[in-house]
Amino acid sequence: MRNSMIWKKTALLLLCLIMTLTSFGCFGLVSNIDWERLFDEAEAYAREAAASEDNESNPSFPEGAEGLKYDQSKYIRYAYGLDMFSAEAFIADVNATYNIFLKDHLDHLSSHLGRGMMLELGYALSLFSPTFIRELVAEYEKHDASFIVELGDHNDFEYGITTWRRNLTIVLYHDRNPNRSGITAAVLTHELAHAAHFIIEEYIGEERSEREMTSFNGKLQYVEDMYDEVWRPDYHSFYFAYDYGMYDYYEDIATIMEWLVAEPDDMFERLSDHNYEALFGKAVYIRDIMYYYISDECSALFMPLYRAEEYREDAAA
Repeated sequence: MRNSMIWKKTALLLLCLIMTLTSFGCFGLVSNIDWERLFDEAEAYAREAAASEDNESNPSFPEGAEGLKYDQSKYIRYAYGLDMFSAEAFIADVNATYNIFLKDHLDHLSSHLGRGMMLELGYALSLFSPTFIRELVAEYEKHDASFIVELGDHNDFEYGITTWRRNLTIVLYHDRNPNRSGITAAVLTHELAHAAHFIIEEYIGEERSEREMTSFNGKLQYVEDMYDEVWRPDYHSFYFAYDYGMYDYYEDIATIMEWLVAEPDDMFERLSDHNYEALFGKAVYIRDIMYYYISDECSALFMPLYRAEEYREDAAA
């Protein structure tokens, strides 16, 4: 039974990687994915793997998975397949693995979209790694604050929101339209970026944080609610991940981290291009402060940046 569960988790992780690597940028399109079929395939693979006597020493991965696993090996230090066979098991495993209190009072994870949501949340957390998240949570514990992720109801104005009052609370808002749902890997990454940024400012202060981030903008200014009106992609995309990054330096940081997950191919292309030197400098700066003040165990999140750095080095050689 124990070996069967281990291989079920392995199969789910492989499927998660395969889906995300082949359809990056589609995290919100839950309705376009046949989750039941994918989970049936995962369970079938798990049963086959558990039945093999040589599984533990020489597993036979599904077709195509070996190459994907190899390609990821330089960047992913940790990837953990959470228990996704029930909402209760998933919530308990998130707490056991990451020390996060996941709250689902509206039973989203028990709905027909629940498994897709679990894959989204699990993927985002694995990109940060258990070590990074646990150390981030530990920083809040120093302030007597719990780390809570709530799956909320519909919100016309927000995909998600992060607040630090007594506790650090991330709320991800659900929407019946999957394209408007905030219970996705990209949105959770955005909000976790805010949570990490709050702690970093406890060390360096708001003034220094804003000054250092703004230094990459040249003459450009943050414009708050005017971001949508002033955005010119043929110019501002050299500096910002997308238009909302022009709101303020908090959103500038969070949108870059979000876009590394939501649009990794786009970010790789832009970060590889010397015309995007400002955006490249921001990505390097964000990675460095995350590593220095929180933990250096989240390299998978910055995979497009690592690829771009390698590309730049090869081009310069």
